[in-house]
Amino acid sequence: MMKFNLSKIQKPNLDNIKGKIKKPNFSLKRRNNFSIISNLNISKRDFILLGIFLLALEGYVLFSFLLIPKWQQYSNQHTHYNSQKTLAMSLEKDNANKAQYQETLSQSKFKLDRLTMELPPNVAQEDIVLSLNKLANDQKLSINTISFGNISSVSKEVFATGKIPSGNTTPNNGGGIVLTEDIDIDFSGSYGALYNFMSSLEKSNRKIITNNITMTRGDGSILKGQLKIQFVGYKGPDDQGIFKLETPQTSGKSSPFLAYPGYDDKATGSPVASASTPAPTSAPVKTFDPNFYLILNTSDDNAPKVIMGVYTNAGSELYDNANGKVSGKLSISGNLDKMTYSYSLGGSTQTKEAKLVLDGGELRLHVSSQQRKNATDKVGIILDVDNKTDYPLEINVINDDKNDPRFSIGNKSGSVIIK
Repeated sequence: MMKFNLSKIQKPNLDNIKGKIKKPNFSLKRRNNFSIISNLNISKRDFILLGIFLLALEGYVLFSFLLIPKWQQYSNQHTHYNSQKTLAMSLEKDNANKAQYQETLSQSKFKLDRLTMELPPNVAQEDIVLSLNKLANDQKLSINTISFGNISSVSKEVFATGKIPSGNTTPNNGGGIVLTEDIDIDFSGSYGALYNFMSSLEKSNRKIITNNITMTRGDGSILKGQLKIQFVGYKGPDDQGIFKLETPQTSGKSSPFLAYPGYDDKATGSPVASASTPAPTSAPVKTFDPNFYLILNTSDDNAPKVIMGVYTNAGSELYDNANGKVSGKLSISGNLDKMTYSYSLGGSTQTKEAKLVLDGGELRLHVSSQQRKNATDKVGIILDVDNKTDYPLEINVINDDKNDPRFSIGNKSGSVIIK
């Protein structure tokens, strides 16, 4: 067993140890730190620049992420507001002119109806038979046979050139086409009946072209011959070609094909017309063919109140729908071969050059008026006339109101005759 003598172990000299251990110099360390901090101090100028930079950075952030989106939103709203304001002002202006637009629409529809009557979107043989029969009966001309040709269709551009090819050349571009059908008529009657019949064809509200006529003398004063005419129609891209047939009155009969009372007696007992018993004839009737026309309607008429145009040309019409006295003007100049005429109504003017046909050496204006309905019916016109030709202008006024005439002449120059 081992034994240790602890008494021989010397105690350490703590004083010597303390002397050998160095104490940290905290004061020196603090002094060095203050020295470093003092070296990091910035000048006043740099501090101001740093502040400005920070303010600028903050402003940029605010401007980029806050102000620009808001400004863009405001700008868009402002632009939208201005566009809506402009639209509202336009609508307000249009609403103020609503009555004028409706009047223009009504006049355009009336003009379209007139043109459609002249050039319907079809050429119906039933309509041709009825119209020719009526004209012949009115003028006492006997139509013996009616022969129909093929209905041809050509483009309106080709038709306008006057060089119409045979057969159908209908365009495939969906544009308007002109429909034509040739009609051959064998007739008999007097000179006067034929004259009046052809005059009625020319004045028909349908577009009818007379191409050729041949005549031979029959018994007595009777003429026989053939008349070649052409019925014309126009079919636009939107026309459906709906046809409405208006049959003549049948005088109370249940069918137009039933014989009228006394037919059998007349059919079996009447002698055949011969030189000794000529058929009824009619003398030529001098017709009034004006160069211009003026129509004055009543205030409650669905048509325009005042209509002015060139005779037999519905496309030349001018309109005014005012319930009051309106102003108009007619000017004519030139010679027999070519005249220039101009007429104005309701702020619109038509000016053309053409060869005007003289009736008895005179130019003519036909005025068709009506009696006034009541005190509120104020429709009328004051027409200025400027006739610079060597031919008098005769104005024929029909059925005007005697107490308060609708038609009156304003300023006039040249030879003007009012009847």
